[in-house]
Amino acid sequence: MLNKRGVSVIVGYVLLITFGLILSVIVYNYLKTYVPADSVSCPEGVSLLLKSYSYSQSSGQLNLTFENNGKFDLNGYTLHATTNPNQTIATYDLSKYFNSSSKVSQDGRIANNYIFFFKTFSALTLGKETYQSFNLPPSTKICSLQIVPIKLQVQDGSQTYALCGNSQVTQPVSC
Repeated sequence: MLNKRGVSVIVGYVLLITFGLILSVIVYNYLKTYVPADSVSCPEGVSLLLKSYSYSQSSGQLNLTFENNGKFDLNGYTLHATTNPNQTIATYDLSKYFNSSSKVSQDGRIANNYIFFFKTFSALTLGKETYQSFNLPPSTKICSLQIVPIKLQVQDGSQTYALCGNSQVTQPVSC
């Protein structure tokens, strides 16, 4: 009866470990709701053709002609460029230079660095083509263009845009 201190210390450790385990289960269940269960992906057969392009380095005018030659309607694309001939990954975002008021551009819009083909929520249908224009700063050096199509996907009852990275187009441009 004189040595009851050892028992109370062990009871304290058991309670501490139990509370730690209960708290970790609660935190895990709370945080797993923030991680999406399935990633949004594009179906096979998405294809966007860069039919033609023209770039004037002196004026910074970039004109692109796209054609949807895949199996599905497309809503837009992301456009990045390389500025160095040795660069393999395009990191220079060109969406901020989109010119919707140009005679060349056909009714496009920008949102979250995505370039959409039309101001409305309509899509570029199979076999159709569209023109886009960009006003880059004069003397901007561009070595290649990287275009990744965007498709509107419905998942779990909600609509979201999916980047179709497996259908990306890389077009070399003379530096």
